[in-house]
Amino acid sequence: MPDINLDPNDLSRFANLKILKTTYKTVSGHPITTAVLIPKSLTEAASAPVILRYHGGGFVCASNMFPGFFQPWHFELAERHGAVIVSPNFRLVPEAGMDDILADVEDHWTWMRSELAGFVNRETNGRVSVDTARVLVTGDSAGGYLSLMTGLMHTDEVRGCVAAYPVIDLKHPHFTEGTGGKPTLGVGPLPAAIAEEHIRKVREGELPGIVSADPKFERAGLMFSLTHNGLSKGLFPAEKRHLFPLDLLEDGARFPRGGAFVFHGRDDTVVPVEGSVKLEEKVQEVDPGSGFKLCLRPGEHGFDHDAKVDEDWLAQGLEKLVETWLR
Repeated sequence: MPDINLDPNDLSRFANLKILKTTYKTVSGHPITTAVLIPKSLTEAASAPVILRYHGGGFVCASNMFPGFFQPWHFELAERHGAVIVSPNFRLVPEAGMDDILADVEDHWTWMRSELAGFVNRETNGRVSVDTARVLVTGDSAGGYLSLMTGLMHTDEVRGCVAAYPVIDLKHPHFTEGTGGKPTLGVGPLPAAIAEEHIRKVREGELPGIVSADPKFERAGLMFSLTHNGLSKGLFPAEKRHLFPLDLLEDGARFPRGGAFVFHGRDDTVVPVEGSVKLEEKVQEVDPGSGFKLCLRPGEHGFDHDAKVDEDWLAQGLEKLVETWLR
């Protein structure tokens, strides 16, 4: 397991950022929030481009500001190019379904395009302006899936996508049948009863029916119980082709012209690396000139926790995307 700091109270990585928070939508009285991270080094200048970042957590746990999953290379990239980072929460499973999550992603996109610039202008007293026409989308794990889905849904509006060890092949037995008694990230396997009891309590009203943030990473056991036992299968019915990136590409969806950069650890126990390989093969089949790039690296899930933007593999993967993003 990578030496990832999962302490939810260690916010030191955010020290050089001003953080603004607001609600972008409300569902049945439940506010769903987003955060805007502005480098303190950002001075009054031309409008700042946007890094739209989705958090990981198996669609089940963590939150937009959970530090352990917010890899610091994002902050390096933002500081270097005078960008702001926007990181939304979204409804979590099993309380919600995938269509709910994608609806939140769409509503947040609408909010970002129409409200972000005014919100930042007001909150910074006009010091920072934002250019929502220049958007680079990033995400890790489940967030990598959402990054790629955003690119596929907004091909002409997004400049490019970055996805770290993304969930891609959701029809893989790892997701539909479970891990076969194998641990993930050194955890488990955990019994199905953990997830089954949680779902029962939600259905009977003993637990909230809407959850959109897990800031202390308290739902990790729930996530592992779901994945170890293949209990997430129902979230992705095979007939719902709009939930599957590989099916979307087959049906004509395309990534932004700036391209997509996917990186994945060969030793990943959480998300099989074969999914990213399948994605590359599908893109080469249907859209060979897309600029898609896959980088396979030694390491586990989260191997980029200490990566720097100037490391060769990351710099090379980002080069064309950043050029198109800033143009």
